[in-house]
Amino acid sequence: MHGIMGKQWLWRMALLTGGLWLAVTTLLPARVRQARLTAISGPGPFYATIAWSYGLGARPISVIFDLELGDSYGSATTDGEALEAEIPLSAAPNGPWRITASSTYRLLGAAYTQVRRFEAPERRDPIR
Repeated sequence: MHGIMGKQWLWRMALLTGGLWLAVTTLLPARVRQARLTAISGPGPFYATIAWSYGLGARPISVIFDLELGDSYGSATTDGEALEAEIPLSAAPNGPWRITASSTYRLLGAAYTQVRRFEAPERRDPIR
């Protein structure tokens, strides 16, 4: 009798764990993480390559990345599956970089937008 109770407890815990995992991966938004500038190509026109990752949860429908490199700027829109993008720049890059990521999610039928900002870790080096 004790063996049957142990198996039932094990199955209940497995179902509870699976249900929690399903809830986290479908109901909570996966945040954009570690967005960073990885390369600059040029000398004209100039392009910047950025890369990022996602946290645990439902991926966004789309992400808009706005990049500032001193007096230069650019923007790119990606889907939620992309992990890198190439952004055309308005001028020659100078100064530290700043990335703004605007992620749009559809959770339980409602649109939800989350904005995150990332900056260069060291002011002297534009690519890091």
